Amino acid sequence: MQMGTQDNNVSWGDFAAACSELAQRMQRRFESHLHAVMATIRADGSPRMSGMEAPIREGHLWLGMDRNSMKAADLRRDPRFGLHSAPESGELQAGDARIEGSAVPADDAQLETFLRGHHHEIDDATPMALFTARIARAVLVRVDRQQLVVETWTPSGGLTERRIS
Repeated sequence: MQMGTQDNNVSWGDFAAACSELAQRMQRRFESHLHAVMATIRADGSPRMSGMEAPIREGHLWLGMDRNSMKAADLRRDPRFGLHSAPESGELQAGDARIEGSAVPADDAQLETFLRGHHHEIDDATPMALFTARIARAVLVRVDRQQLVVETWTPSGGLTERRIS
C-alpha cells in the first residue's frame, strides 16, 4: 500500500469538507474510546505500536505525546504514521476506523488551541510533543448484513466502496 506524499495530504477539516458523512462516522469511532493505537516507524525501519489519545477538533486530528517518548522520536525522524480506532465489538456495526498520514509539528498557536479544548487541564505543556495529522488515506471497515464494507477516501481518489461477501 502506497501512501501519498505529505504535500498531497490534507487536514482533518479538509477531509471532513470533502467527505463529511464518512468523516463524521470515523470521528464517532475515534471518540468512542479515549485511546487509539498509533503505528510509527522505528529508526531500524520496523513498526512501533503505541496507545495514545488522538482528539479531533478545530479542524485537526491532534497527536499529543511526551516529547521524550519513542513515538515522538519516530515522528520527528519519519512523519508517517497509521492510527487505528479501538475496536467496539466483533460485529463491527459502527466500523473499524483507520487513518494513514503524516504528522506535522504544531506551532505555538496550535498548542494553545489544543490546550484550551483538551478534556483535562494541562498545567505545563513543556514535556509535550504535539503534532497535527495530515491525512493520506481514511478507511472505515464495517459489516452490513453479511457483507464486509470497506470505504476508503484519499485526497486524489475521493471515496470508494468495496463490498465483500
